[in-house]
Order: sequence, then structure tokens, then C-alpha cells
Amino acid sequence: MTRTLLEMLMTALIGSVIVINGPALRSEDIIASAQSAANGANIHQFATVLEVYYADHGEYPAVPAGAAGGASMIDALYDAGYIRNKPLNPEAFKYELKSGGQDYNLSVDE
Repeated sequence: MTRTLLEMLMTALIGSVIVINGPALRSEDIIASAQSAANGANIHQFATVLEVYYADHGEYPAVPAGAAGGASMIDALYDAGYIRNKPLNPEAFKYELKSGGQDYNLSVDE
């Protein structure tokens, strides 16, 4: 009887540890996956907004020399009223202006 009770207590203890720690371990993966999905959606929206900006100004937004391209591009679009909200991690985006403002490269770090 004592052995069975001890086994049940150990099983309950191990089960409790798994239940408590299991979601915490998975939540990091869920958050990373959500951030990746959001960045993927945002990059398509930024590409569309950049085309609207180009149609209005005849060139893509310039970024200051030595500035972090993605964050500076997002700031330029925000300041000009082309976007209402900035992404949570603007540094994840890479923006490089090419051909004197007539072309660009846009990417996102995962």
C-alpha cells in the first residue's frame, strides 16, 4: 500500500512539473512563430506602401547615410503619413536604396 501511494505521489509530482513547465517552453516557440508571421505580413505591406510613396514622389524614401536602413525607412514612411503604426521590431527589416532612389532591396531577418 505504501509503495503504491509513493508511486502515485511521484507520478503526480512529475505530471505537475510537466504541466507547469510544458507551456512555458512552448510559448517561446509560439512567440517566435508569431513574430515571423507578422514580419512576413509586414514586409508585403511595406513593399506596397513603398510603391505608393514612389508613385507620389518619383523616388523611394531616402535613408540617412550610416543609418539602419529598415528602421529609417519605416520612420520616413511613418513621418510622411504612409503608415499609422510601426512594427514592434523595426530593426528586423533591411532596406537598401539603389539606382539613385529608383529601386530598392527590402528584406527581413527571421
